[in-house]
Parts: sequence; C-alpha cells; structure tokens
Amino acid sequence: TLVLMGGAKIPEYRRYVMPLFSVVILTFGFSSTIMPNIPLKLLCYACGVLLFCTMVFFNRVQIIEYSSGYEGLLSGDSEFRKATLLLISTWFPFPAWFVMSPEGFGIIDNVLIIQVGWAFLN
Repeated sequence: TLVLMGGAKIPEYRRYVMPLFSVVILTFGFSSTIMPNIPLKLLCYACGVLLFCTMVFFNRVQIIEYSSGYEGLLSGDSEFRKATLLLISTWFPFPAWFVMSPEGFGIIDNVLIIQVGWAFLN
C-alpha cells in the first residue's frame, strides 16, 4: 500500500486506518446495493462518498508528509505522489457507474451495457 511505500515518514497508525477506509467504503457500497428503498441506498452511498473524501484528505496529507512539505495533491513529481493520484483516480469510476447501474439507481437498464461497463472497470 501507499503507507508502506511512504516508509517512516508516514505515521504508523495509518498502516491500519487507510486499508480500513477501503474496507468500510466497499461495505457501504455493498450495503447500498441491498437496501430495499432509495432513501437507504442514498444514505449508504453518501456515507461511502464521505468516507472516500476523508481517505483522499489523508492521501493528500501523506503526500505532504512524504515530501516534507514540498509536494501536495496538485503539485510535485515524486513517484509517491503519482502512485497516490493513480489510486485516487481509479476509485472514481466505480461509484459513478454504480449510480447508473440497476444495483444503484437504475439510470441505465440495458444488461449488456452494464456488464461491459463492469468488465471494463475491473
């Protein structure tokens, strides 16, 4: 994980917290798929998005810590920053596609398109 890549500059507790963020975000996403009504789906989805934003905040902090304040989320050229941005960018398409799928809010209901979309994302 990025925390291990960051080495001693990243606080030890984040070796547990950052993967835990991922597990809880995925749990909220799964919970959203099995909720019987739209308000509960939205609640689970919103909790997952809020936690994702928190995870991105900590990723930003880790970039700053790793570079001793020389880099940030929007500036810098280290491999650590690039890996962080890659991680963040790969998380974005999943919730967007989920919202459109029948498991989410059913904006797209063509099964073939949905399956191709999931295959592409995975």
